[in-house]
Amino acid sequence: DLPQPLCASNSAHMLAATLLLSAPALTPSVPGAGRRAVLAGASSILASKLATSAAVAYDEIPVATADFAEAEKKRKAREDLIKKETALLQPYVKAIEKAQSAEEFEKAADSFALYIIGQGKITDGVKVKELASRIRAAYETLPQFGYRCPKGEEKRDGGLCYTPGPGAELAFQGLMKQMRKYSMIQLGDFRKVEYAAF
Repeated sequence: DLPQPLCASNSAHMLAATLLLSAPALTPSVPGAGRRAVLAGASSILASKLATSAAVAYDEIPVATADFAEAEKKRKAREDLIKKETALLQPYVKAIEKAQSAEEFEKAADSFALYIIGQGKITDGVKVKELASRIRAAYETLPQFGYRCPKGEEKRDGGLCYTPGPGAELAFQGLMKQMRKYSMIQLGDFRKVEYAAF
């Protein structure tokens, strides 16, 4: 439905009142013609005036136009931000990938986790899942040490469980937790909805 002009109702009332007040002066001298005839004529004039006013008002409705230049500007700014932040994260991931021991991995992972906490967020659009996959691959290539599996985690073949060491294991788990926490994607204007990026 088209929006109604704001002044239509007030204009109608004012015009009707004017016509009714002037009715005695417009009363014709022809016998049998009374106030009813004048009111009928006033109604016709009123309908004509309202139709003309409505047509003028609708002709003046502003038409919203898309600002493609502004939208493109925002898109480009967002792309630049994502590229800039990805470049800042790369050295931390590469340091983890270069780790040859559990101690080196623990130090690099803790450094990356502290950086993420300090930044307060990972910008939506950064390929966090890919970074996490690279870190996991580096963790799994560390030298592993066998130990008897804890109760409830035994393997069917009775084999040993393996770990690069408690320090590296805790560092890896802590880093994944911080990456997941600070890369949560938020949706919704009135009701916030979050979901993990990886």
